[in-house]
Amino acid sequence: MNRSNPFEEIEQFFGRTPFGEEWTGKRELRTADVDVAEYDDEVVVMADLPGYDREDIDVHADDGRLTIRAERDAERETEDGETEHRYLRRERRHESVTRTIDLPRGVDPEGAAATYRNGVLTVTLPSRRDDGEDGHRIDIG
Repeated sequence: MNRSNPFEEIEQFFGRTPFGEEWTGKRELRTADVDVAEYDDEVVVMADLPGYDREDIDVHADDGRLTIRAERDAERETEDGETEHRYLRRERRHESVTRTIDLPRGVDPEGAAATYRNGVLTVTLPSRRDDGEDGHRIDIG
């Protein structure tokens, strides 16, 4: 049985790692959750990217892999005062998500299509008989 250390959980809750370092100020590289489905004539990859704009997302197929990257800067204010430079609290952060998926053999990256709706990126890659090795950037529609 694998038991967690309650003191580590408390430190993480209050913003510290188990080693006593603060979480704040660090850029974390996150990964997107994905589903990959293979059908007779296509492979469909769905990635959860909530809160990103279509322009924040880059999708690229190369060497039998699909790479999804998304980056954004987020800014939040908690006081809506009208006077300039009167911040009671203002937070900024940069978020970056990346995920690379190995694609099955016979996928045609040049015929790929991508859509982004309601925080879900869907990439459809048709299957083909011959295996070309050229990479291809996929536009999001």
